[in-house]
Parts: sequence; structure tokens; C-alpha cells
Amino acid sequence: MADSGDEHASGHDNTLKNARYYAHSTPNPDKSDWQGLDAHLENVANLAATFAEAFGAREWGKAAGLLHDAGKATAQFTQRLEGRPVRVNHSICGARLAQEQGSTCGLLLSYVIAGHHGGLPDGGLQEGQLHHRLKHERLPADVSPPPVDIRPDVLKPPFTKRPENPGFSLSFFTRMLFSCLTDADFLDTEAFCTPERASARNGRPATGLVALRDALNTHLDTVERDAAPSRVNDIRKTVLHDCRARASETPGLFSLTVPTGGGKTLSSMAFALDHAVTNGLRRVIYAIPFTSIIEQNAKVFSDVFGQDNVLEHHCNYRSKDEPEEQGYDKWRGLAAENWDAPVVVTTNVQFFESLFSNRPSRCRKLHNIARSVIVLDEAQAIPTEYLEPCLYALKELVGQYGCTVVLCTATQPAVDDASLPERVRLHHVREIIADPQRLYTDLKRTEVTLAGRLTDAALAARLDGHEQVLCIVGTKPQAQAVFSLLHEREGAFHLSTNMYPEHRRRVLGTIRQRLADRLPCRVVSTSLIEAGVDVDFPVVYRAMAGLDSIAQAAGRCNREGRLPEPGQVVVYEPEKPPRMPWMQRCASRAQETLRTLPEADPLGLEAIRRYFGLIYDVQELDRKDIFKRLRGQVDRDMVFKFREIAHDFRFIDDEGTALVIPTGPEVEDLVRRLRGCEFPRPVLRKLQQYSVTVRHRELEKLRSAGAVEMIGDAYPVLRNLAAYSEDMGLCVDSVEVWQPEGLVS
Repeated sequence: MADSGDEHASGHDNTLKNARYYAHSTPNPDKSDWQGLDAHLENVANLAATFAEAFGAREWGKAAGLLHDAGKATAQFTQRLEGRPVRVNHSICGARLAQEQGSTCGLLLSYVIAGHHGGLPDGGLQEGQLHHRLKHERLPADVSPPPVDIRPDVLKPPFTKRPENPGFSLSFFTRMLFSCLTDADFLDTEAFCTPERASARNGRPATGLVALRDALNTHLDTVERDAAPSRVNDIRKTVLHDCRARASETPGLFSLTVPTGGGKTLSSMAFALDHAVTNGLRRVIYAIPFTSIIEQNAKVFSDVFGQDNVLEHHCNYRSKDEPEEQGYDKWRGLAAENWDAPVVVTTNVQFFESLFSNRPSRCRKLHNIARSVIVLDEAQAIPTEYLEPCLYALKELVGQYGCTVVLCTATQPAVDDASLPERVRLHHVREIIADPQRLYTDLKRTEVTLAGRLTDAALAARLDGHEQVLCIVGTKPQAQAVFSLLHEREGAFHLSTNMYPEHRRRVLGTIRQRLADRLPCRVVSTSLIEAGVDVDFPVVYRAMAGLDSIAQAAGRCNREGRLPEPGQVVVYEPEKPPRMPWMQRCASRAQETLRTLPEADPLGLEAIRRYFGLIYDVQELDRKDIFKRLRGQVDRDMVFKFREIAHDFRFIDDEGTALVIPTGPEVEDLVRRLRGCEFPRPVLRKLQQYSVTVRHRELEKLRSAGAVEMIGDAYPVLRNLAAYSEDMGLCVDSVEVWQPEGLVS
């Protein structure tokens, strides 16, 4: 392999243009319709350059595209395409070329090019790591890569490295560049190999943000005109006015502090669209931490903007079988790969884990985050043990990639608090609401009282004394225990994640109807109901928890302000506190806040800020040392542990296994399709609505009792339906009991 740029250029002129190399083949043996390598490299380079231009890195994207498949310019790779059993590691060739020509800049490109199929590798000198591969892997002697000028004076990082951690900025940039290359490579390969997919991807013209803004304004005007006069509706108008008034400001960090019921969903979207249009931003990304409400918000947006303009990217998405829906489902599946849509509704897990991923499938979308408005709904729900890397990532997106971030919540986390390390603290956060304290006071519809310690029996007796009451407990076992003391009463309901999503949806529909009809309705639920679920009870009991959780629970009480007196929110200490350490810490810090501010409103702005200050002061804010490990040896070897960090950055450590509950013929039909399915993803997506996530020890208990059928050793199906109750969902302890029909052979 030649060592200088001139020699590479000469080799390209003499070989690549005279010989015919290919990127992709077809069954045609005469090669007349094979994709030429020069065409593929040029296409990918142009696409990657266009993508990277969004954050000032056009030449970086072009260089990555020209070099990514340079190793295919060899006779061995042509033989492989012809069907011969030849192994060619084509990606390391471009990575080596980038390293040799480009010094530090070239090494960043080496990560991107070496990982464009298998994922960004770890740097280092151990076998399999990037630096070892660059030094030791042999290259074909006849390889003829294209000429690319990546000298340091040509390629410069298009950002300022932060002095407190320049390695984080460089690694973040590498991942964004990786996104440009992998998406460009996927798209050009798709256009050649599966043109029907490319046609489906490009066949639905997207509406511009100006038209979406106008559609939202028309909708909001209609809602305002038709709304019944009330104090709450007047306050919602004020919130919308403040959002529109601040939208013309320059991009950056904003907070939107609106109590539950203040209309922040549509008002935040109004700010986002007005702000994007004013500042020439490209899309709105709405990230939600709770899967229980993501469909609810996505439907609101789809009703306003039209389904074709709203990409739902979350595990709860339900694909449709109706012919008129199948076109959207196909487009949605394609658009979810790279977030090529004007409005994206996704989860915090998907958003933040992608920012620290190394996999092409997860990273393809990242370049489309640049120059976007990012609304973080319920911003306080960012896991505290990952707060430091998450906040630093937000700083990078705002400071280096032209994004605006809106921290949208009723309980604003103290991300600018002195208890946070200076290097990660968010500065210059602009509050959108003109007077948050007055808004809180005007919108206050509840009173909080403390009931002390209550046994399950005493709690159930209290609940029995109310016609309509919601009780939110800390654990699933307590929800079952308290409900079992009430279940014979009229209108008693249980809600937890032990119930599959479609079951919960059905029960919630019944609850809402009984509330509207003023019938008895006593609900015992885990915290899933407090995450934006639209229900309105006159009385809410909440097990002691973090103040943010208690505030969320209060949002289910007198939500519309229709009661003549404030709704009652009763906070009690459970008979058996949760075992999970982080839940214990949140509850203890809430109690400490209430002790130190005895005269303050428990859910007021002062108490909430004090609570988060205490939480941040005692909790590990980077439990996995993500931030520390991304520093890299910036001055020498640029060692970044991309693969290692992607493995460790998980909001949910034990995601468990989805257990299918076949409670009807529709689900049984899906299970039958799963058995003989070569490509199971579409079927599995439908089965998510009929699945309960179980921990591994619970699954093993069910399997050892013969209650589960395993399909393909990967997909468990509950066969002993005695373990699933219509009232409480999955009850693993009932696994030894069998329904009679289950015993018939």
C-alpha cells in the first residue's frame, strides 16, 4: 500500500479508472447491471457531505464517504462478488489510509470507516481494537483507493473543544460523523439493491414546518373558540401566549415550567414550531420518558398535523392490518431508521441511548438531530445515575450542533443548581413562562396532607370510604395486596405493568367512563398511571416517594378544576417500603425537604428545587463513569471506548423478556404466525400489545412449572392462563394452578 497522497492519487488514476471494480452485484453474471465502486463511493460521499453540512462538517462527510469502501478496489473483492469463497476486510483499508494521511483528524475518520458495518470499535492496542487492527491487519497488495485529501490543514473539527473535557466533544463528533456515513451508505445500497424500499421511503412528500405551524395555529384557534369558559382554560391561554412570545428568540436552552393540566403538550409544540420556522431549524423531536403516554401524545400530534408528518418511534407502536394504514406503517418503519420526518415522537431511552450507541442501526438517525428543536417532556425523569453524561450531551447538541432544547415539566429539575459539578451544570437556561410562581398559584387545584404510616388494611379501609379515589402505590406486590382487600367492592380496579398494554388500555377506558358517569370507581395502581394518563379523581392517595412523583400523582386529582374545593392528595408511608435503593433515597429526600421547609407548599417551586438539590447532592450522577471514559487520550492516541460505553449506557439494566399472553383468538393467530415466520419482527411488534415484561427469575419459575411454551427458544408464550388474572394481570405465584381446559390433552 502506498504511503503518500500523491501515490494514492496516481494509483487511482491508473487502476480504478482503467479496471472495473464493483460495490454491489446482481445475479447477472456479465456484470452489466452491477453497481460500480466509483459510483457508490461518489454517491455515498455526496450524501454524507450533505448530512454533515448540518453541523459544518461537509468535507469530513465527503472524505468518509470516499474512503469507506476503498478496500473494495481490489481483485479479491471482485472475486467475492462473483461467488468465490474469498474473505476481504474492506473497511480497514480506508481506515488505514485515513490514519496515515490525516494524523489526529484521520484517526477520528478511522473509527468511522472501520465501524461502518459492525459498529464503532473500541480504541486500544488489544486484539480487535482499532489501534491494533490499524497496525497489524494485512491489506491486499493490489488495493487502489481513491485520492482523498485529509491533511490536518484541510480537515479541522468544526467546533470548539470544551476545555473541561475535549475528548467528550471529539467522541461526540465522531459518532455524529459515523451517523452521516452509515445513513448515506444504507440509503445508496438500498437504492441499488432494493429500489422498491427506496421508492416507499421517498414516495411520501413531507410537509414543511411552516405548513405544520399553520395547521397547529388553526387547531388551537378552534380549541380556544369551542372551549367552555373556565379558570383553567384561561390559564392555558396564558401558557400558549407565553410560548408564542418567546419562540422568536435565538436557539439555545429553554425551560417550560407548567403544572399538570396547564396544556403544555400543545403549547410546547407551538413554541417548537414557531421557533424552528423563525430560526431555520429542520424538525421537532418530542422525547417522552413514559411509554404509557407516548401514544396519547403522538395521537394528539397526528390529529393536528396528519399521520404522514408524525413519526412514532417507540416499542408500543401498534401496526395496523387495515389496507389504508399499511402504507403509513411501511413508511414509518423506514423513517424510524433515520428519523427523516418533520415531527418525531420517541422515548427518552431511544433518544439518549442512541447518543451513546456505537451500532449503525441506532446511530443512523443522529445527524438528523442536528439543528432540531428537542422537547424533553417530563425532563425530571432523566435517570439521576446518568444525569452527568446526558446533560453534557445536551450541551453539545446546543453548543455545537445548532439545536434548541426545551426542558418541559411541572417539576423542573435543578439542572443549574450549585450541587451539580460546574463542568456539567446547564447555564443560561431561559424560562418560557413569564411568571412560573404565579402560574403555579393560579393553577393549583389540590391540597396535600400527610397521613403517616398506614398498613395495607388501614389504607384499604380509607379507600373504601370514598366513592371515587385513586391510590398509587410504590410496588406491584403492594398494588396486588391492597387491591385484594377491595376487589369485591363495586368499581374496584387494579393497574400495573403485570397487565399487558391492551388490557391496561381497556381497563383505563372503563375507569374513565365510570368517572364521567359518577359511578363508584376505586383504583389501585402502580406509578404508571401518574405519567400523564388523562384521568380526573377527586381524591388521590400516594405512597411516599420523590416530590416529582407526588406532583405527578397530584396531576390526576381535580385535573380540570371542576370541584368547588381543592382536591385531596393524601401522602402516606407504606407498611413495607420499597426495597429498591433509588426509590428509598427519593422518598427520604422528599421527607427531608418537607422537614426543612415546614411552611412551604410541598409541591411548590421552592420545595421542588430544594428536593432536586438534595437528590443531586447525594446521588451518583455518572454511575457507569461514562463521562470520565470519554475523555480519551486527546493529545496522543485518541483512545475512545465506543463499544464498551454503548454496552454500559442503558437506562434499564435488566430489560427482562416479553411474555406473550394469548387471551384470545387474535393473539393465538399471531402466535401461529410466529411459529413459521422467517422474519418475525412485524409479528413481534403486534404481540407487544399482548405481552408482559418479566424478569429472568420469574420466567424461569414459569418455565420450570411447565406454564410456558418457548417458540424458537426465544419467544415465550404463557400456556397456563390461570397465572393471568383479568383483575390483576400476571400472577407468577398462581403458576401451580391450572384451569381445567389447560389439562385436556
